[in-house]
Amino acid sequence: MKTLFISIAIIIVIIGLAFLVLFIAARKRRPKETTKGFTPLEKSLLETFYNLFDDELSKKLKAQIAHFEPKRKWRQYWEKSMSIEFYTDHENPLTDTEKFNRNDEHKLATIRFKVNEEKYSIEFNSYERRLWGWKIRPNPKRIQKVTSVVVTSKKVHTDPNSFAEILVEKQKLTAIPKFSGWLQTLVEIQTPTEVFQPIKEVILKKYSQQIDARLPKEYLEVIKQTEGINFKDFHILGISDIRTTGLDDRNYYHLAEFDDGIIAVKEGETNSSLYSCQYSGTIEQLDINFSTIILEKQKNETV
Repeated sequence: MKTLFISIAIIIVIIGLAFLVLFIAARKRRPKETTKGFTPLEKSLLETFYNLFDDELSKKLKAQIAHFEPKRKWRQYWEKSMSIEFYTDHENPLTDTEKFNRNDEHKLATIRFKVNEEKYSIEFNSYERRLWGWKIRPNPKRIQKVTSVVVTSKKVHTDPNSFAEILVEKQKLTAIPKFSGWLQTLVEIQTPTEVFQPIKEVILKKYSQQIDARLPKEYLEVIKQTEGINFKDFHILGISDIRTTGLDDRNYYHLAEFDDGIIAVKEGETNSSLYSCQYSGTIEQLDINFSTIILEKQKNETV
């Protein structure tokens, strides 16, 4: 009997240690809140960034940077990259003269550079009429004190002062329509809390062209019937709501969001591969289609 108690105690200790290791690993992957300013490398790259735009835009960018540098921000060093996002407790705190015209999420510019012959890139992103942050690949931690770089290429992806974004005013339906295909099976498993009127084909096509990845056909089957559908525990995003998350290796486009993470496609891929991106930082490529993932998740939730 004594041996049995000892064995059980050992098992409990091992399980406890395993959970502790997983907890520490998850904590290490979470972005760190900081009020520290930018590094010498980032300041050097920002000067190149400002010069990509005309005087008016350059002044706006400098004003935004001056505002956010001493404020709270999220900085995270991943295995293959580093990301920084400007944080705010309130709505956009900038004045109208400091804001961009574009309100949608978009990639602003990419600068490719070398340090000691090693190649790097920095990608600047915008959202809610302001600079949202940037990501440097590969991980630049050991070169953050560098004050000058060799720029090999630079590209502006979007003019943030344009009004080129497509505006969609989503309309919530008062009754759940009769869907077709796997979407009808889904609503039979769990009743939606919100369903939205589908957008016109021409608008859907324009949004699709803005996404640098091939969308799964099962996702498009949903979007042709509703511009987003919400359930108690998750939602499938309408194509006008798709946003990106910059993770370690690439940007990922959200298709469905759950309490523990997202189902997404990866920027630059043309094969509709799906990924499970957990909020803990784990990324897993999935070998099943979009409809199977969603239906299996919902069946498990209702068991």
